[in-house]
Amino acid sequence: KLVESSKFMALSIEDYLNVSRIEAGNMKYELSDFNLREIAEKVVDEMRPVAMKKGLVLVYRSDTNGSNMVHADIGKTRQVIMNLIDNSVKYTPAGKITVSLTKENGKIKFSVKDTGIGMRPETITSLFQKFARAYNANKTNIHGTGLGLFVAKQIVDAHHAKVWVTSEGEEKGSQFFV
Repeated sequence: KLVESSKFMALSIEDYLNVSRIEAGNMKYELSDFNLREIAEKVVDEMRPVAMKKGLVLVYRSDTNGSNMVHADIGKTRQVIMNLIDNSVKYTPAGKITVSLTKENGKIKFSVKDTGIGMRPETITSLFQKFARAYNANKTNIHGTGLGLFVAKQIVDAHHAKVWVTSEGEEKGSQFFV
């Protein structure tokens, strides 16, 4: 319990520090070429024990053949992947989380789909704002700060990419895309 609390505290502090850097215009990005598939696989492997502890199945799928090279900040990209998976783990009381990497029109698409609490359409429009949380979020996770998705969006935007979410409604899960 103490270890979990300290991990949560460290993630929360990192989110607050990143918000501060973003708002001050001091967020630094070190761009390089790397294989996104390898990073996604590693993060899924790291997050699997956390999901399993909650009784969740965490699956990784990729249909990307050939090059999965991207030009981005590897650490920040890893953080976005971690934030999206962590978000699904937090808001999925039971079931499955599927992390996917696909290619469409020459672009790599990363997604995290869960069987979690889902959300109302009006929640989707404000979800990536600072301190935003879904209407039904506290029923499942009282510890959320509402910063993880904000930070993820700021990082994705800085890379001139796009992040979005879909949900068919409450109790119908969510799917996040980058």
